[in-house]
Amino acid sequence: MKRCFGIFIILLSLLFLGNCADNSFIARRDIDHFEFIRAIPVGIEYDKAIYSAPTNSVFAMQRASQEIHIYRDGKRINSIGGLGFDRTNFQRLNDIGIDTDGGLLALDKVTKVLRKFSPEGLFISEIKFDTLNQPELFCIGKDGTIFVYDSTSSEIISISPLDTKELYRFGRFEIDQPMYIDCNNDFLFAYNSKKNVTYVFYLYGQYKETLTGQFVYDLINHPISVNNIYPLIGRQTPPKLMTTNAQMLTLLYPQEICLVKIVYKRGIDATP
Repeated sequence: MKRCFGIFIILLSLLFLGNCADNSFIARRDIDHFEFIRAIPVGIEYDKAIYSAPTNSVFAMQRASQEIHIYRDGKRINSIGGLGFDRTNFQRLNDIGIDTDGGLLALDKVTKVLRKFSPEGLFISEIKFDTLNQPELFCIGKDGTIFVYDSTSSEIISISPLDTKELYRFGRFEIDQPMYIDCNNDFLFAYNSKKNVTYVFYLYGQYKETLTGQFVYDLINHPISVNNIYPLIGRQTPPKLMTTNAQMLTLLYPQEICLVKIVYKRGIDATP
């Protein structure tokens, strides 16, 4: 009996360690510097631009035209969207994001649908948010959890990627009209451009702090201020928006998109 109990404890310990391994522990690394990769001339004023590391692509969204333009290696290779009823059209394109596999995600505020496209712009699938009133913004956690900002209740709603059921809500009395939300392994951050503040929450909903200015967090929880980035690349004014994905910062200007790489200090965990 004691031997069986001992084996049970060992198995339970192994299961616990396996679950811990799934959390993908990330070693703490300090930022060494920021490297200006390129400026992409676009000639169009976009509302949001994001970088996708797996295909070295940039997705840029323009709400007025309901279009998403796809850039690769600095050149525009495709466009999707436009007003319409096809699966590649939108009634009101409001936000774009990157899926965990590098695919493109696009949120339609009117139809309450989140569509997934390949990095080249081919339709793959969609998720409907029938229980939400006005889904405006979203981001995707590393485990696939979907976080949606509903402007009616001014809340962040956490949604399961498995069955699209609501998990929990937060931010109702702390967050106010953000233009951009994103998240890393531990934090969700929302930027309000009118007030020029960034609201920061833990992923399970606890309020952390409000920062003055636009900040993003890298995968190792370093807060990065836009005010510390744009002077480094020779720009005189801050961008309309700064987004982050993997080790890349994307700075959106009216006529260009700038890519800046986060370079970490050399050592065992050196940036490649």
